[in-house]
Amino acid sequence: MTDIKSLNYDELVTYMAGLGEKKFRASQLYQWMHEKLADSFDECTNLSNALRQKLKETSEYVCLEPVRVQHSKLDGTEKYLFRLSDGNYVESVLMKYHHGNSVCISSQVGCRMGCRFCASTLNGKVRDLRPSEMLDQIYRIQKITGERVSNVVVMGSGEPMDNYDNLIKFIELLNDERGLNISQRNITVSSCGIVPKLKELADLKLQITLAISLHAPNDELRKTMMPIANKYSIEEIMDVCRYYIECTGRRISFEYSLVKGVNDSMECAKQLIELVKGMNCHINLIPVNSIKERDYKQTGKDEVYAFKNKLEKNGINVTIRREMGRDIDGACGQLRNNQDYIYTSVDRVGCLPNLFIVADGMGGHKAGDIASRFTVETIKTLIEQSQGKDAISIINDSVKMVNGLLLQKASESEDYYGMGTTLVIATIFDNVLRVANVGDSRLYVIDDNDITQITRDHSLVEEMVLAGQLSKSEARTHARKNVITRAIGVEEQVEPEMFSIDLKENSKVLMCSDGLTNMLEDAEILSIVRNNADIEDAARMLIDRANENGGKDNISVIIVEL
Repeated sequence: MTDIKSLNYDELVTYMAGLGEKKFRASQLYQWMHEKLADSFDECTNLSNALRQKLKETSEYVCLEPVRVQHSKLDGTEKYLFRLSDGNYVESVLMKYHHGNSVCISSQVGCRMGCRFCASTLNGKVRDLRPSEMLDQIYRIQKITGERVSNVVVMGSGEPMDNYDNLIKFIELLNDERGLNISQRNITVSSCGIVPKLKELADLKLQITLAISLHAPNDELRKTMMPIANKYSIEEIMDVCRYYIECTGRRISFEYSLVKGVNDSMECAKQLIELVKGMNCHINLIPVNSIKERDYKQTGKDEVYAFKNKLEKNGINVTIRREMGRDIDGACGQLRNNQDYIYTSVDRVGCLPNLFIVADGMGGHKAGDIASRFTVETIKTLIEQSQGKDAISIINDSVKMVNGLLLQKASESEDYYGMGTTLVIATIFDNVLRVANVGDSRLYVIDDNDITQITRDHSLVEEMVLAGQLSKSEARTHARKNVITRAIGVEEQVEPEMFSIDLKENSKVLMCSDGLTNMLEDAEILSIVRNNADIEDAARMLIDRANENGGKDNISVIIVEL
């Protein structure tokens, strides 16, 4: 039986001619398979019944069966489990961004590479996926969601270079203007480093993005993490990467999974700098996903940023990936995507469709971190459990309840003395914004050329500003700017300030901690948000600008675009 969906257009024309059919029939069928995303031959209604029957008898029509779909409450990520015709299963992940939808697909059932930080290799390789099976992961997701897929990442289960011929055919079909016509520049392929196949790929001069799973700066360490390192040295991998850049003109990405106590030292950072210096490349730092079958642990946040800063100071382009779909085990092996320390996602909780929270902890690093995390998670849980109440009542009751719980928690250990947090919560439904705030975490509404602070700071200097004793500019640098007059977990009773306002169409909502507002004037915030169409870029620029101005405090930014 011919796998008809794996045939390119010319091969399909030849195949249909062998059945005694004219060329235009091939065009019709190709469109049904690769543009209209038909589930079967029966949907190809402009083909005769006789032809459809002939196709059923001579060819296989691949259409994956969705078995389970998981939806993340954290960021809208969706994880799909598909059943193949032979009973095997593969996973795919849809990641939603403001610039479009990205799908991460599997290239094999399982994987034989044995990388110690990756979950997809635990049971070894079962078989390669055919081009049709790789394509149909994208086709099913696009058809199920009704939304176009604009970016594809081959980074799920499997090693793409270990399924090279099928991968190249898949890219050809995906890029075909008669099908989804996804640009090669919007296709990323990840490999752990099968050198001969990478050289073959370079010789094709494709314009895809190549991501190399490096994960260590020297052979000795890499061998402990990745068995492929016993066959191909880092020197061989770097040589073929330089050859790839020379042949294609494309920048290489290096994936580097940070493992606590293994490859996250400053010495490793120094070696990595020497390894890639002068190369047209980009490094993605990945806090490794902990796997119960492995003993690898995730590097702490402070150590991650120390590693990142070391690379940046030496002129290396670097980002930190955030885990997407963490609550649905969205990671397949090293399946994650780009974002630094900016959170711009929607959290769908219970009866509040869009819930956003910024909590800026107080009482020292440890106590403040615990307080803010505990507050956010507890409020989310309380809201999720609430029934039959309006949003204002739900938020008000949740804030008061978490205040008591945090006070109790603080009394359990002297390590938590002074533990508390500021808080700003927002929900948006039918263009109505409902806000609660405690302390000096802020919320702004941005309309056209105006920025309006909706919340007020519960601080000593804010009271002085309201009394006309200080200007806003003076307040930003006042010695007592961090003296908070209202916070969660500090007093027996706390009253959040509540607001409810109607939003204009195309409004933006910005929420942030005082790490941002202590460093930037409102006018500068407005200028950055207004001049950056991509809100993630705007959030990142706000944080960078605040740090450039001398910011040392935690900076949290959420931007919501209606």
